[in-house]
Amino acid sequence: MTFIRIFVQMVRMIICVCNRINCKSVRSAVDAGARSPKAVQAHHGCKFQCGKCSCSIGEIISEEMDRRPVAPALIAAE
Repeated sequence: MTFIRIFVQMVRMIICVCNRINCKSVRSAVDAGARSPKAVQAHHGCKFQCGKCSCSIGEIISEEMDRRPVAPALIAAE
């Protein structure tokens, strides 16, 4: 039960207070093709205000990209 509560808090955690963007919103922007904090903000129709969320958004983007399999066409030949 504790794991479920922690997971729900992580999904709902506000990353950008200025624009009320949470972890789930960042992940949905990545699913739609956003690959930078600025692209995540643009996906949600907003702009950076204070900019303090930029690093956190970047970390979530990196985590999401690391979880995705590399497309076979993009694997370097040896």
